[in-house]
Amino acid sequence: MQVTTVEKQVKVFTPMRKLAVILFFAFVASGCDDNTPPNGQVFIPDVPVSITVNMDLPLHFHLQNLGGFSLLEGGHRGIFLVHNFDDEFYALERTCTFHPDVDCSFVQVDSANIQLRCGVYENDTFNQCCQSLYSFDGFVLQGPSRFPLKRYNVLRNGSLITIRN
Repeated sequence: MQVTTVEKQVKVFTPMRKLAVILFFAFVASGCDDNTPPNGQVFIPDVPVSITVNMDLPLHFHLQNLGGFSLLEGGHRGIFLVHNFDDEFYALERTCTFHPDVDCSFVQVDSANIQLRCGVYENDTFNQCCQSLYSFDGFVLQGPSRFPLKRYNVLRNGSLITIRN
């Protein structure tokens, strides 16, 4: 019995078609592995921020020293204003970038280790929310978070610091 050219093409096409379908589904499934938002950033709500801090006032006088920081009202969950050891000022959102919608994902200062960590204080006891640790400029030091803390724009004019977004 002779096999015609059309039958040979059908026999070759069927395995190729199966392979193409398998590769297509493998490609689609590979894009569903890590919950990373499409733009590579986590969503932290934008809230209008316009704060001026006077470092000559006793409440913020400590900001004149390297390593000084203040907790400010504003932003989504509050803002840390940090005078980092590189002599720069950073205004950082207090929302942890690892699951920012979880109630405990607040960033707190760990002044003993000069870093920021994710969790909340309850009755003077720190309860970790995740294992994320951040430097005073907002970058991830360790933990599950892959994104730095959200920064606000900082403008210094003498002893006045203005924070905006």
